[in-house]
Amino acid sequence: MENRKDQIIEVALKRFAHFGFHKTTMNEIADDLRITKANLYYYYPDKPSLILDVLCKIAADLNGGEVKIVNKYKDDLLKTINEIIDLRSKFMRKYYVFHINENLDWIKGIDLAETVEQFYKRDVEVIKALLNKAVTSGELTISNIDEAAISLAEIQKGLSLLHTVSDVITGIPNDSNVDKIVASQKRVTKLIFEGKLNRI
Repeated sequence: MENRKDQIIEVALKRFAHFGFHKTTMNEIADDLRITKANLYYYYPDKPSLILDVLCKIAADLNGGEVKIVNKYKDDLLKTINEIIDLRSKFMRKYYVFHINENLDWIKGIDLAETVEQFYKRDVEVIKALLNKAVTSGELTISNIDEAAISLAEIQKGLSLLHTVSDVITGIPNDSNVDKIVASQKRVTKLIFEGKLNRI
């Protein structure tokens, strides 16, 4: 059963990434899978529940990539953070249509706030793990790793929002904003950590 759900999520993800949530129908997803709509509804009773699982899959894939980057840390905090930012930018470009304001009726009835909070906590945990490695190696001197991880995650999210808010308002995607996000996040990361890094 899990395997079939994974297949559904993969097919839905391709459609959603290309056409957006609103323009994709459950019929189209069922057709792509070559199953009946009733069979699709056996696994997903409605489109919002499928969308939620698709978002969770994207977040899990991104988190897995980030953890791999953190695990390869070799006494170069700024380089490692920049690799994480670059990975996030690849995901953002690939799924940029999810960032724009389409018909958001699908949100009704979903506890999206709880899911978004889980994604945020994962982001903080990745940063925290990296900062712990940097402190343990002696590269970074910082008194409160938890506070630093939360602050960096909030700054990165804020910069993302700053550069995409016009797309959200107009509903017109402009993925060149991803370049602005990446540049801003790298600039602020350097500003935050440059004076706290020890030469080792």
